[in-house]
Amino acid sequence: MARRLDTSASSPRSISFWIVVAVLAVVDALSIAAVPILFAADQKALAFFLIGAAFAMNVVYLVPATRASRWILPGFIFMALFVIWPVLFTAYVSLTNWATGNILTKAQVIEQLEEIPVAGGDDGGSGFLNVYDDGTGDLRFLITDPESGDVYFGIPRDKDGEVADAATAGLEGLDVVDADADGTPESIDGFELVPTLGLFSIAEQLGELVLDLPNGIATVQTVSQVSIVQSTQRYVYDEARDVLIDTQLNVECVEFEGNFVCDGKEVNPGWRVVIGADNFRDALTRPELLKPLIEIFTWNMVFALGSVGLTFALGLMLALAIQPEKMKGRAFYRSVFIIPYAIPPFISSVVWRGLLNTEFGQVNDLLGNLGASAIPWLQDPNWAKAAVLLVNLWLGFPYMFLIASGALQSIPQELTEAAVVDGASARQVFWRVTLPLLLVSTAPLLIGSFAFNFNNFVLIFILTQGGPPVIGAPVPYGSTDILISFVFDLAFSSGRGSNFGLASAYTILIFVLVALFSAIGFRASRSLEEVYGD
Repeated sequence: MARRLDTSASSPRSISFWIVVAVLAVVDALSIAAVPILFAADQKALAFFLIGAAFAMNVVYLVPATRASRWILPGFIFMALFVIWPVLFTAYVSLTNWATGNILTKAQVIEQLEEIPVAGGDDGGSGFLNVYDDGTGDLRFLITDPESGDVYFGIPRDKDGEVADAATAGLEGLDVVDADADGTPESIDGFELVPTLGLFSIAEQLGELVLDLPNGIATVQTVSQVSIVQSTQRYVYDEARDVLIDTQLNVECVEFEGNFVCDGKEVNPGWRVVIGADNFRDALTRPELLKPLIEIFTWNMVFALGSVGLTFALGLMLALAIQPEKMKGRAFYRSVFIIPYAIPPFISSVVWRGLLNTEFGQVNDLLGNLGASAIPWLQDPNWAKAAVLLVNLWLGFPYMFLIASGALQSIPQELTEAAVVDGASARQVFWRVTLPLLLVSTAPLLIGSFAFNFNNFVLIFILTQGGPPVIGAPVPYGSTDILISFVFDLAFSSGRGSNFGLASAYTILIFVLVALFSAIGFRASRSLEEVYGD
């Protein structure tokens, strides 16, 4: 036999190979450019993931021995980025104090604290004051320091108010009118100079105002004079000893769970630190969180089980009703029954919210025409829960109708005919033959429907927003809140700022609950399959 020559080393590369090389070159270039940016933004984990993904792509697509993995790698990278990474990040956040006031890094916090000024004393120098008004009572101050000749123009604030933007040093760039050239402008940027007599009428107001300067403050002493006090840096960080010093109190500040504590008082802002299982302990033991959690969990189970049970019952009933081949218009009925399934749920929820409006909703209008009184669908706790189940029945029965119709077609007709021959009634055939065999194929789908409804945030948020609210509760929650909407309200909409750490802890707990219930359901369905599967 003639030997087959190996010409792979001398054969030219195909066009597809060079396309792959070009794509990898672009990926590598983007990765090299992104890594320093991610490190600068303190996103080291994401940077290392990007490096690993780029390296894996180069190996898999360029090394012949790993050629089989080229079809798996893109899917794995996307799964890691959009599934595994969020799960791991949520778990990490649940172990931290990440919340409003503790969002920054320690370096960022130190930088902000060192920028906080404090007045150096009350014996500052004096300066001249000119007040300008736009005719509406909106004032501007023009301060002149006679010692240095510096001029400042800006917006005054209340003494007890927050520090504002510093006044502008000098008048360059401003629209200044000084007709008599005496050094005191008659107007600045449309604000007119208030004459001396006019100052006496607002003297009491002027006494409560200060002007923030680039390095200090100016407080009003008389209608024409201010006291200029230079500021100093309040907080100084000693990097060698890792200590923050409060120069005003002359104390060293200690660290405690992501905050500096000076003389027993916590200094804000703080930074993110790992606090272990504190968020989980708070979620399960704090009385103000535990009592609502138990009530909401109970309703959440009723809502999820009720939604699955009602939708499956209605869907199965309709599937049985149109199953006989002799029934006319089966195609028409099937089309009508799946209409709610074709409309996006968030749109249907908005429509139902209007239909169930107590004063103007069409549902109560219809009841009124029938002689019934209006029902407070969204205001009464019990009626609100009934409304949620009613709307979810409308949204969910088409799905159950479809799967029940398909499952009924898979049941051998010989089994039901044999049961009838043995003397079984129609009811006995359904309960002893049809339903068990139906559950064998639909049980996994029912478990998936339970998991979906257990976290059905969209319906609750749009239809009732968790309301009506529970009056006098230690934490804000509503009568129709489920766990996921309660977590959203508690962490993001409670009016007390965001608490990502606590929210993530609740998210992990919800994930564990759903996984546990799903495992129990699949085990039960496996037992059912062992009995009726053959």
